[in-house]
Amino acid sequence: MMKHRLLIVTVILLLLSGKITAAETPRISLLTCTPGAELYSTFGHSALRVYNPATGSDLVFNFGLFDFNTPNFYTRFMRGKLEYMLGIQYMDDFLYQYQWEGRGVVEQVLSLDSAQTVKILAKLEYLYMPENRYYLYSFLYKNCTSELRDIIFDITGKDEYSLAKSAGKTNRDLINEYVGGWPKFGINILLGSTLDREIDVFQSMFLPDYLFNELTVAVNGEIPLVSDYRVLLEKSDNTIKSKTFISKIKDVLFSPIFVLGLIAAVVGYSLIKKRYKAVEIGFLSIIGLLGIFISVLIMITDHRELYSNFNLLWCSPIYLFIVIASLIKWRKTEKVLSYASLLFLSLIIIVWISGIQYAEPGFIFIVMTLGLSSFIRATGRY
Repeated sequence: MMKHRLLIVTVILLLLSGKITAAETPRISLLTCTPGAELYSTFGHSALRVYNPATGSDLVFNFGLFDFNTPNFYTRFMRGKLEYMLGIQYMDDFLYQYQWEGRGVVEQVLSLDSAQTVKILAKLEYLYMPENRYYLYSFLYKNCTSELRDIIFDITGKDEYSLAKSAGKTNRDLINEYVGGWPKFGINILLGSTLDREIDVFQSMFLPDYLFNELTVAVNGEIPLVSDYRVLLEKSDNTIKSKTFISKIKDVLFSPIFVLGLIAAVVGYSLIKKRYKAVEIGFLSIIGLLGIFISVLIMITDHRELYSNFNLLWCSPIYLFIVIASLIKWRKTEKVLSYASLLFLSLIIIVWISGIQYAEPGFIFIVMTLGLSSFIRATGRY
């Protein structure tokens, strides 16, 4: 890739020397890709295209690359230590990849003067240097789209008034637009209350669609920032399949609300009838283990998105201690822990009602079941 860097430097020098005419000035465009089928591609993707009519070179600057062969890949990702990188691809190769995945790609050509073009190329050349091309990934604050947002608006100038206006949504609202089912349930267990504050327009552009939308109305001086719009790849029809009646029934039966509602009914029945105690013990153990996992993850991670997570009031390790106290017949300890559980569950309800943190519908079934279990244990009716 050294030749790509040398090519960029050459173009910059020619632009500065005035030896490239307006017709030969490199064209810089934002590429926005539609979401894919895999969870990591659910939110789409953004990249920057640099086409040089003078040489015919057509390159894509992609901040969304990472190496699956990185030692301890998943551990580093969970801890917020995984390095993403800026890579350069040929445009044909980039499009081929998205065509193979059945995803769409649209292009917004930016209306830049030669000075702005030089600055963007110089910035890309600087960021592509080996010592600068790696960065610690953060889904909300530093990703493949936010990097491009920062470059474009830093160089073309920000409309501070427009970009500082409230987006009328929270980060969680934006994320929930793209996910559903169990992925949505799992994501909302892990993400903390900081995502439930309203954000401004500038912050909303951490998502490709929102950067795309803002560029359509942005200006560069007195002219529109986008001079041309092109559909480079249509989303494949194969990715849009009408669901049969049977598949719709399966979606309902395996949805979080149905599954958790069924679990709540079974556990509640076992508690009221004082039968099948193993069912309730298993339920509490799972919640307790999940609480330990989330607690440890928050302690070891640099992902700010996971901090201030009030879900730990219900998804708590305390239930594992209640199980242990119950099994070894420490009744007083079991009662004290059960009363503490009721207090925590009361607090999470207040958090939900006040809007401090979002509650997935499935969470309500779990909290109701935990509340019934803790009340029966605390009052000695178990």
